[in-house]
Amino acid sequence: MNSLRRVASGLAIVGAACLGGCAAPLAVNNVTDIRSTTGSRGIDVYEQKRRTDPSAPDFAGDQLVEVRTFHNPEQSGEVEMAGASCSLEASGFTATMTSPAKVRVPLYRGQSSTLAVTCQKPGYQKRMITVAPFDSTRQARLASGVNGGILGAVIVAGIDAAADNTKNDWRYPVAKVVLEADAPR
Repeated sequence: MNSLRRVASGLAIVGAACLGGCAAPLAVNNVTDIRSTTGSRGIDVYEQKRRTDPSAPDFAGDQLVEVRTFHNPEQSGEVEMAGASCSLEASGFTATMTSPAKVRVPLYRGQSSTLAVTCQKPGYQKRMITVAPFDSTRQARLASGVNGGILGAVIVAGIDAAADNTKNDWRYPVAKVVLEADAPR
């Protein structure tokens, strides 16, 4: 029983040491809404266009996209920081926020727009990144074949090739903006 306690204590210490080097993400307490540039009043920025143009993208819901800013002090590893002024632009909408943030964006499956995220903070250079949507249904399907070895991967690839991917779910990854400090003068 005593040796079991020592093992448990040792594991707790090792676990705490491992977690100590990995900082938890900064908390986000609010959600930023987009501003439509198409005249739409809701999250579906193509709602009005779809009434007259059948080629307008179908609305597939929305997602909270995280916008997070980091810096790399003395090249010792990325550290998340708060307080950067950021903007997000995409086809049909824009948003402004302060990092870290969550922004509610519309999803249009394979026709979802790439997001351009720009952040700046005093003492740091302005930085812009792009965040492309990905087919999360297809990614999950292909990942399921990995555990089946080569045969499993071939079978899943065949299933994927025959699948109707037009109704798949698309998602955005986290918008991670790494800011560089201004050059010393």
